[in-house]
Amino acid sequence: MSQGLEEFIGQPLRRVLYYRPQGDANMDLNWPGIHDVGQGVELSFDTGYFFVTWDNAAEEELSVRHGRMVDFLREGIFEDVSQHADWQAHIGQPLEAMQLLPNEAVVKLGGKQVFVVTAEVDPDSLQVDGMADNLVVFFNPEARTAFFAQYSDTQTA
Repeated sequence: MSQGLEEFIGQPLRRVLYYRPQGDANMDLNWPGIHDVGQGVELSFDTGYFFVTWDNAAEEELSVRHGRMVDFLREGIFEDVSQHADWQAHIGQPLEAMQLLPNEAVVKLGGKQVFVVTAEVDPDSLQVDGMADNLVVFFNPEARTAFFAQYSDTQTA
């Protein structure tokens, strides 16, 4: 479990927000099973919030921060994706674990995993490529594994 997130264990997920650059406003970047997020994924629980974002100080590194994204990230747009079909299976499910690895955050909710990785999706081909300053959420372990197979030198879960 990532340090400091123990208080969220067992709490049900209530809401999910994405933080996207201003230029991505009014664009549908959520394809079935793969979402091109931008800069942050915020998870809301009964007693608080935490979010995953890429860190400007360390190339291809992620960080997890307590609180709301709006208090840290100010130049983009926030999108509530709680009602998206991919997130619906996770809303109301308890947080079981959160693991932070290089290039990836693995969130386990109700026996299922959601993977947040430093990557981007080409909107024309839907090809996922590594990218230091963008996030992609994978809901399918096979798609996540196929992505990391391209980068054999990367530590994965």
